[in-house]
Amino acid sequence: MNNLNNKTILVTGGTGSIGSEIVKQLLTTEVKKIVIFNRDEIKQFVTNQKLDNPKLEFIMGDIRNYDSIEKVFEKEKIDFVFHAAAMKHVVISENEPMECAHTNIIGTHNLIRLCLKYGVEKVVTISTDKAVNPTNVMGATKYIAERITLNGNKLSSKNQKFCCVRFGNVANSRGSVIPVMVERIKLGKNIWITDPNVTRFAMSISDAVKLVLKAAEITQGGEIFVLKMKAFRLGDLAEVMQTRIAPRLGKSIKVESRRLVTGEKLHEELLNQIELANLLENDELYIILNDSYEREYPEFRKSFLKTYNSSYVEKFSLDELESAVIEYLEKFC
Repeated sequence: MNNLNNKTILVTGGTGSIGSEIVKQLLTTEVKKIVIFNRDEIKQFVTNQKLDNPKLEFIMGDIRNYDSIEKVFEKEKIDFVFHAAAMKHVVISENEPMECAHTNIIGTHNLIRLCLKYGVEKVVTISTDKAVNPTNVMGATKYIAERITLNGNKLSSKNQKFCCVRFGNVANSRGSVIPVMVERIKLGKNIWITDPNVTRFAMSISDAVKLVLKAAEITQGGEIFVLKMKAFRLGDLAEVMQTRIAPRLGKSIKVESRRLVTGEKLHEELLNQIELANLLENDELYIILNDSYEREYPEFRKSFLKTYNSSYVEKFSLDELESAVIEYLEKFC
């Protein structure tokens, strides 16, 4: 990652599950400084105590407030931005659609305007599979955040590059399904699922962040990067929790099935039909090209993929799911 050498990096949402892992991996490079921007003072304090590195600078503010985030750019010459600040919980976003819009849309708009104004070299916005053919508020706002980010390339000087990465479910991230189920089991409560046939793409936090850093390395501006990943059945995860994890924690629990919540899909997608027509791939990644500019990506070839739906891709085995849960228990419990 020589492109990061002696650079000053801004990470929005830098104390969250993804943001903090981005910071950790950046600290293994030769960056000059990492500015962590978020609005939770407790998370800032905890992250600072945990990482304890002189290259870190913490600035408190709200991405939804233009003046609040502009103070970062006035104080520091920012070279790269990794935009991880977002509302990502589907149900809460359904209940609070304007809060979600203010964070995911207005917040992203504020950030991109400032990156354009202050000449930031590269911007990577983190998105989600729920932005593909969105059926809920969170997905719709992240879709718009993608368009705002990519539109930055049309407004920028030639030495500025704006791109996005799309994640599936990030295993063991805060608020995701594994931590939620584990906490219920520890309390001796039954776990519930919407439908055992639900499938979801999944990736580790480490793999997610490697995708982010790879995007920053190879972007030419205007792409969406997608990691090739497997998926899991919700019913399989529930079985692992009930038959393998609960006994390990000295508990006996049942699994309750409920209907899909508002805006939830049975299966997720990572590419839509339009994107499939303009797609490159290598063994690890897909690159969605969103314009007609002539470009060359030496490591990539034209892709003839017909669909990228979580119901069709390879599934995690029960043993793999158990390993993921045990990893969470060992790291965080």
